[in-house]
Amino acid sequence: MLTEEQKNHFQALGFLVCKQLLSAGEMKTISDAFGRAMREARGGAPEPELERNAQGYSVKRQQVVPFFDYDPEAFYPLLDHEKIIGVFEDLMGEDFMLTLSEGIIHAGGSRWHHDAVAPEGFFTMRAALYLDPLGPDDGCLSVIPGSHFTEFREALKKTVGQLGVRPEEAPGRYSLCNQPGDVLFMNHKLFHAALSEKAGRRAIHINCSQNTTPERNAAHFNWLIGFLEGETRGWGRFYSDHLIATAGPRRKKMLARAIELGFGNTGKVSHRQDLR
Repeated sequence: MLTEEQKNHFQALGFLVCKQLLSAGEMKTISDAFGRAMREARGGAPEPELERNAQGYSVKRQQVVPFFDYDPEAFYPLLDHEKIIGVFEDLMGEDFMLTLSEGIIHAGGSRWHHDAVAPEGFFTMRAALYLDPLGPDDGCLSVIPGSHFTEFREALKKTVGQLGVRPEEAPGRYSLCNQPGDVLFMNHKLFHAALSEKAGRRAIHINCSQNTTPERNAAHFNWLIGFLEGETRGWGRFYSDHLIATAGPRRKKMLARAIELGFGNTGKVSHRQDLR
């Protein structure tokens, strides 16, 4: 359970790093399974190599979505882990919903950007597990604290490329150095980047959304439906039959709302979701 100080940190700055939330033994199991899963998903192809676009940013990575069905024994426990799910509950409310799991191998850095932007008073977020030690020179995630707030974020969108400084020297940049076992929780609205050309950065993402109803807030609900529709079009079915069938009460609660709304267990099946 988070302290009030930790909750305030996330609400004010848009992120929270929970140091050594997972043990060395847990991380070894996850890391070994990650390597096997990503090799299987590549079908024998090599890891992506660095290739830059005209702006100098990496354009290649291996991204497997949804990811956890590649090794349910190794990855499903993350969705039942008290130390991870408890943080989501503390930050989003007990009726939050799971959307997508991701496995990613980065071939290089990424520019300053943000992810999904929900209406004011509503948000989606992720838990990120980086499987290797990362500092600024290795491409650890950098953030601009507070940029999840609308006015600050919109100002950055207009000016972050016009500040007259290199991306790694952006004022307010904060580097989230990490060790395996640390878990980063981040509001998707937060500006973030990985400012290194180092290839082979390995990450697992668990993405979740707050829940709402038309009665509670019509604008939030309409955005949520559009978000779920877009994610389904882009990635296919969120949840496999196996993920649903093996769920205990807490995981079922994380899956139930998307299913109730007509998402989650519908749409095309991608990768190897329906393992038995």
